[in-house]
Amino acid sequence: MVLLGLYNMRVIPEGNEVKEVTSVKEGFATLKDVIITFFQKKNIWFSLCFIVFYRFAEGQAIKIIPLFFKASRESGGLGLSTSQIGVLYGVFGSIAFVLGSIVAGYYVSNKGLTKKTLLILCAFFNLPFAAYAFLAIAMPHDIYVIASAVAVEYFGYGYGFVGLILFMMQNIAPGKYKMAHYAFGSGLMNLGFMIPSMISGLLSDYLGYKEFFIWVLIATIPAFIVTWLVPLMPVENEPTETAVV
Repeated sequence: MVLLGLYNMRVIPEGNEVKEVTSVKEGFATLKDVIITFFQKKNIWFSLCFIVFYRFAEGQAIKIIPLFFKASRESGGLGLSTSQIGVLYGVFGSIAFVLGSIVAGYYVSNKGLTKKTLLILCAFFNLPFAAYAFLAIAMPHDIYVIASAVAVEYFGYGYGFVGLILFMMQNIAPGKYKMAHYAFGSGLMNLGFMIPSMISGLLSDYLGYKEFFIWVLIATIPAFIVTWLVPLMPVENEPTETAVV
């Protein structure tokens, strides 16, 4: 991380001049303007629906997967040890996530963020949850089969998450307060992740692991609908002033 930080200090542009806030009154006035201008953005409600529902299935699956891995086979789990789960996430998952992110970066840099590329990124993000439905149905004993399923899902996660970040940079951040509006978008994106996470335990207990992961696949449908319908803003090229709140 230190080496990456030093590298970024050299290659990342300095950016535009920042307008400083010098008093509490001015700070609140700026904050008010940040909030108002955020909700005045063109197609903002479409954009918010997109960033909320894009992770709707992930928010449900992500909390249950470790429980599914650790639960006994009698209760529908895979009966893995803590060390095995650590290897699955720390080795196979991490490598696949990094590779997915890098490949997606090259893909979008060549194709641009269009309706077609966004749908492809959405598919990479959501469809790999089928790997867990496969594990819940087939109940394999081979750790490498399980690791392959985890790698597929994490590669898709890394690949598809790039689409969400670039969408916020292109549709939500542009304007007078890029940094603040991007932060607002990130917070609402995490809200879209947290709310389904809150109900995932209840659903899993009620349905059982196999039916739950089948439901997760069904829960990906809203992501595809909003991805298909959301309008994309043109890329902003002109520099604008950024305010720190």
